Amino acid sequence: MGALGVDLSALHWIYVVFIVLIIGFMVKRRDTTLICIIGIFMLAIVATGDLTASISGVFNSFIYAITELLSTILIISIIVAMSRILMKTGINEVMVSPFTKIIKNPTLAYWTIGILMMVIS
Repeated sequence: MGALGVDLSALHWIYVVFIVLIIGFMVKRRDTTLICIIGIFMLAIVATGDLTASISGVFNSFIYAITELLSTILIISIIVAMSRILMKTGINEVMVSPFTKIIKNPTLAYWTIGILMMVIS
């Protein structure tokens, strides 16, 4: 029993190991997808002790993630697409051109363009 009355099980340690691995992969700018899937599978196999339930758990985690995050992914995709259209057509430069007199350094450019984009959006 731990100091606060909490016993850490194998599930806790597997979780911590995979969190550290994911952070390590992110620091090295590597894809974390496979590590996440393996981590989910390892947690499921230790929790259930059943191979088929573990595989099912991986797919259920995908379904849960999609239902929770799909609206966010959709909004981000739309914003990125609209931003790329603005850059391809050159409209972003036209929108900012009246304010070029204000922009004297990178800091002012960042804040001026950011506030303008927020107001225009």
